[in-house]
Amino acid sequence: MPVLSLATALCMQCLTGVWINASAPECLVPAVIIAGTVYFHVRSMHEHGILAVTGFLAILMTHALCVAALSYSVQAFAFPLQDDLFISIDRSFGFEWLSFQKQIIEWPVVIFILGLCYSTFFFQLVFTPLFLIALGAASRADRFTLAFMLCGLVTVAVSAVLPATGAAGLVGPDTESLLLHGATPLPDLLALRNGTLRTITLAEVGPIISFPSLHCAVAYLGTAALWSVPRLRWAIAALNAAMTISAVTHGAHHICDCLAGLLVAAVSFHVAGWLGPWSRVTLARWSTGPAQPVATSANLAA
Repeated sequence: MPVLSLATALCMQCLTGVWINASAPECLVPAVIIAGTVYFHVRSMHEHGILAVTGFLAILMTHALCVAALSYSVQAFAFPLQDDLFISIDRSFGFEWLSFQKQIIEWPVVIFILGLCYSTFFFQLVFTPLFLIALGAASRADRFTLAFMLCGLVTVAVSAVLPATGAAGLVGPDTESLLLHGATPLPDLLALRNGTLRTITLAEVGPIISFPSLHCAVAYLGTAALWSVPRLRWAIAALNAAMTISAVTHGAHHICDCLAGLLVAAVSFHVAGWLGPWSRVTLARWSTGPAQPVATSANLAA
């Protein structure tokens, strides 16, 4: 899967001409730990230790870079913006983003807590599989990692066909009193669509995927992956419920963005659970070759 992500990202960048430039230090870290990916594939997933941890980190970092590159590249196709559709869906639920944001701004303690929850995205992404490995649940960590990779590819594909500015487009330049820490960078999105932006540094890459919400997807995956740990179950569920809400307040997502992100994550986690055992059985067959007939007295006599 990491090789597929990398190949897809390179092909898409060649096709669209949109390139993400990374500095030498930014490329060095994943290059150094990519050896762990080899270990990850050729050794048993149930082995622990620093090499298995390194393998998970290598895969996550490699795929995250590929998703960042893909998310920018696909916007060059400039499909029609779907903000009006998403706003109408939100209104069918009785939700008005601007009204909600203006109300919650009056609750600074709630804003602070939601901001902390919003910032746990990368922490959960990295430490959820590592924590599971430490508990001896490497297959669960494998499922989380594979589900995230599937989520990344699906959200990028959907965001290409159904692009949107997100709730940031409702506010425009008037952002002083609103929480738009994770808002779609409108200048970059519009420049990608009209062809004036074709090269961007990795440090300047922002959350350009509006629909579906990748924050909400990770919130679901983190909860599902750690649900088997009774002592953490409800704490993680509460944290990720708050992170889902913070995708609206701090990520400038519509409600339908969040629902779509949760749906993509649920499907990805289910598919990853099916693919995991299938891939392990397939790799075991490849490594051992075709089954040899067991010697018996009957066929020895023949």
